[in-house]
Amino acid sequence: MLGASILAGACARGERGRAGTDSAAATGAPGVRTGALIRVTLAADSNGAAAFADSLAREGWDVEAARRATRDSAWAVRVIVPGDAELAKLVEHSLRQSGLDPVFLGRRSSRGTFAVGLLPVNRGSHGMSAQVRWILSDDRRAVLVVEDPRAVENDPVPNGFVFAVEGSPPVQRDSVWDVAAAPNWRRVAYARAYTTNVGETDSIPPSEWHRLAGSVGLMESIVRKNAFSTSGMVTAYGVARPFVVSPTAATDTTATAAGGLPLAEGWRVAWTRDGSRLAIGAPPQVIADDAPPSRWRLVDPVTGEARGFTDTMSLARHQWIQGPNLDISTAVDMRQRRAFRAGDVDIESEDGWIRVYGHDGARVRAPHIVGPGIALTATANGQFIVAIAPDPQTASYEPPNALVVYHILQR
Repeated sequence: MLGASILAGACARGERGRAGTDSAAATGAPGVRTGALIRVTLAADSNGAAAFADSLAREGWDVEAARRATRDSAWAVRVIVPGDAELAKLVEHSLRQSGLDPVFLGRRSSRGTFAVGLLPVNRGSHGMSAQVRWILSDDRRAVLVVEDPRAVENDPVPNGFVFAVEGSPPVQRDSVWDVAAAPNWRRVAYARAYTTNVGETDSIPPSEWHRLAGSVGLMESIVRKNAFSTSGMVTAYGVARPFVVSPTAATDTTATAAGGLPLAEGWRVAWTRDGSRLAIGAPPQVIADDAPPSRWRLVDPVTGEARGFTDTMSLARHQWIQGPNLDISTAVDMRQRRAFRAGDVDIESEDGWIRVYGHDGARVRAPHIVGPGIALTATANGQFIVAIAPDPQTASYEPPNALVVYHILQR
């Protein structure tokens, strides 16, 4: 709520914000974590600044008030955002939407232990609308969350996903046709999406096929053989290449073509029920974003060697949970209240902000602001929180909100 009783006076006294340039939060000495310092507003006197700071502190902010080192007599109210520059940019954008005029002041170390990482689920195109879905493992310690954009006429648009397992670094990928968690949740398979550049001719020139094959990392003849049309209105083709990664693999930092299976296939991916084989789904005759595969074939998930054919009934099927669609014409109510418990923390979103409350036995500790948005779900111990948040980089033709995962690094 950002101290609603004080907001009206604060809104008129800010300066225009500017974005920070750091890209990651850093850890210094034990107990000291670097965040972003943002000036929320200027108050006319110390009493006004103290009242506003107290209001923010009750909401869960790490806040301070001090006289500005300038000729005027204004008092600055500042908050420390306990995360990287991406989280700071999102917080700054949301504060501005709340009627304030925040200013990024730089990096700032805090003695507090609370720290948050921000993962946008999809850094690629969001389309005109996007479907939100996720699935949790049986023990709820792992989550796979997908943003599935749609184009005009239901033409396929590559998806983005985050695969997160508590105790391991999360895996985030853009530009995928499909993704599937292994039955034991120790690996995730996805089909990387590669597409031709749209031109004005009714055919793909040889130079573009050569470029596409180079991006995929396979022979051009293989890429051409397995390419499929991705548009009913223009000449455009796509191809897939499957990858299998584990969140515990220290070297898994990029989706390089050299790390994929030697196959130009993967309109859809799935696993056999015992997780010993990866199923590769072939594209249908008529391509649409939600079209099922025309057939399934099995491969070794390590080498990509063929292991015969199968049908849908033999594959592990997960029950996805559907979230609210992200749509350019339909706003998500970010002020609604949602609350649930995850391990020893309570997670609450209300009035556009997400907070966590820890527990000391029967006593509930003071809240911490995680970030803007509305919480959808969380893993068992609250280490990963799936949320919809305002998108500070949205284009005019894209939805104003985006799907994100907050990673509680320390609390």
